[in-house]
Amino acid sequence: MRSLILATLVFGLIASAAQADTMTNCAGAWKGMSAADKAKTTYSAYSKMCLAKGYTVPAAASAAPAGATGQCKDGTYTMAKTHQGACSSHGGVAKWL
Repeated sequence: MRSLILATLVFGLIASAAQADTMTNCAGAWKGMSAADKAKTTYSAYSKMCLAKGYTVPAAASAAPAGATGQCKDGTYTMAKTHQGACSSHGGVAKWL
C-alpha cells in the first residue's frame, strides 16, 4: 500500500513538472507569433489547443530561449559564446541570432 501511495505521489510530481514545462513552451510560442496570427484566436483558446495531447508547437512559432546565440540545423538552440564548435553535434549552425 505504501508503494502505491509513493508511486502516485512521484507520478503526480512528474506530471506537474511536465505540465509546467509545456505551458512555458506554449507561452513562448504565443509571444513569438506575429500580430496577424494572434488576431486569429485568443490566448486562452491557443493555450487550450497548445496543451492538448498530441499538439506540436510549429517551429516558426516557437521563441528562442533566453540567452540563445544561434539555432542549430536540427532545430535546437546554442548558447555558445563563440562560433567555433557551436552546434557541432547538431549538424552545424542554421542561423545566428
